Amino acid sequence: MTTKFGWTVVLALGLAGMVQLVATAARPEAAEPAPAPVPEPTLRWQVGGGNLVTHLAGPPSEQLYQALAGVGAQLARMDSYGWRDLQHRPTPHDFDAAMLDAYRHGITPIILLEYEGSYQFLDPPQPLGTRREWAAAGESYARRFAPNGDWAREHGIVDWGVTVFSAINEPDVQATIPKAAYHDALAGFAEGIHRVDPRLKVVPGGFATCNSDGDTNLRGYGPAIADLIERGDLDGIDLHTYYNARWYPLTKGREFSAQACFDKIKTALGIRRDIGFYATEYNISRDDAWEDPAVAASLFLTAFWDEMTVVGADGRTPVTRLAFPWNLGDTEDVDGPAYAMATAKAPWRGDLRADVLARVLGLAGDMRLSSVDRAAGTLTLDGPAGELQVWHDRPGWSDRIAVDWDVVAPAWAGTAELWGWRGRMATARVVGGHVRFGGLTEHGTYMALFPKAGR
Repeated sequence: MTTKFGWTVVLALGLAGMVQLVATAARPEAAEPAPAPVPEPTLRWQVGGGNLVTHLAGPPSEQLYQALAGVGAQLARMDSYGWRDLQHRPTPHDFDAAMLDAYRHGITPIILLEYEGSYQFLDPPQPLGTRREWAAAGESYARRFAPNGDWAREHGIVDWGVTVFSAINEPDVQATIPKAAYHDALAGFAEGIHRVDPRLKVVPGGFATCNSDGDTNLRGYGPAIADLIERGDLDGIDLHTYYNARWYPLTKGREFSAQACFDKIKTALGIRRDIGFYATEYNISRDDAWEDPAVAASLFLTAFWDEMTVVGADGRTPVTRLAFPWNLGDTEDVDGPAYAMATAKAPWRGDLRADVLARVLGLAGDMRLSSVDRAAGTLTLDGPAGELQVWHDRPGWSDRIAVDWDVVAPAWAGTAELWGWRGRMATARVVGGHVRFGGLTEHGTYMALFPKAGR
């Protein structure tokens, strides 16, 4: 991760838009069984954190595992800086210990192969590598870590593994990697992974400069891979969104949203098909005008739902695959207060933003998104325990800003609970199919929970 706004420097079975890989990973010598239909994932299976760094497997990663358990997330980004040797031969066994660690903690990883532009200038230099080398890497890692792959069979593990693979994090920050080489690396990476199973998802490592600089071309790295995205070799795009009081103020409306960057980038790149939205890093920057932890926590609730409800071209179909806040495990001594979401370690204790995340997943972690109305700033989720409706009562986020909320209740509902970033605010009876919550004098994001009896 690059320090933001100072300008220094598997996935869960059932992920949105994905087919569960519950059959044996495709092999040249075996016929691939037809996949069964799979429902969209519940909310907690789209949320996670990072990074589970492979050379820090074991006790050094315990802080992050505690954080993931503390908020109720199921996923994590797992990365390595040593995933190949000096001759560019892949070394997938570097992930073995970390993968077993994740499995034992009940966390499903996505894989990130790290590469920075500065590696080209090491002694000896490590250039990005050829398409053939990246294809070999993709095939090697997918064959070992996809569900029911070599690693899983060696450990007697069934139907668990990595279904999303990414590479080359934030190339648009240093912007020194040759564009053609970047294209060929990702083309090869996807090619190698899809040799193992075409259902596995490949995405480029996250981009930073739409958020930081308003650059929808991502310093040229977006157009470089536009053909791979349009063709479907890459499932979508990963955008790192750090909302900031000065540089990306969501308080000024949806112009400063994940959706805004996503739409502008698709237009700039000429992408016509609906693609997946990934966010392996996002957060409310707790500094400057948002230094107050309470302010940051209130804004984080809005940011969370912004990230989780990015929609496709029709304006209503969700395309968010995953969204990971950065960084759940860090305390302020790591990189200052802006993004650190822990106030204590050993044992981990979250800050107010982490409390908000835990509260939302407690309410809706087992629900699925059913509708999004961007003009009204509302969305609805459903699950076995009830229904949750969300309203962005913020200027620029809804066409109706008010101090009361008249909510249409589901037909079966008898009571409703009003929740805000601090917790439950009120309980009311449903009368005539409606419930009204008044006195909402603080602009923010509100949630109306309609619990089913016996939840």
